[in-house]
Amino acid sequence: MSDPVDDYLDRVDRLLSERAAAPPRPGAQADGSAPATVAASPAPSSLVAEAFAKLLALEDGEPGARPVRLVSGDDEPHVTEALVEEITRRVIERLTDAVRAAVVEVVSEVAERLVREEIERIRQKHV
Repeated sequence: MSDPVDDYLDRVDRLLSERAAAPPRPGAQADGSAPATVAASPAPSSLVAEAFAKLLALEDGEPGARPVRLVSGDDEPHVTEALVEEITRRVIERLTDAVRAAVVEVVSEVAERLVREEIERIRQKHV
């Protein structure tokens, strides 16, 4: 089963490659951006078209362009204490094994070095 994120990124790469290979749009500047005198685009007819238009405006560096938020409705996301706690718990849960492995490796290396140094110190003392 293919990963939806990889599929999406592949489609974006393909579209960007096609856009780079395509001839400039009529009235476009040398860098491919729209001239400042171009009239505003017609209103998008769907949520996807609106999101794409906003992404394109942001990419073209249009003044006032804002990042796209892919949410339905006008509601801002509600960041609650419970949400922060859940995210923190999940991050710690995922990092625990990696941190444990790193600690074991570092402690082992330090312990081995200390034992070698102590053995060398004892040898130097008895010589």
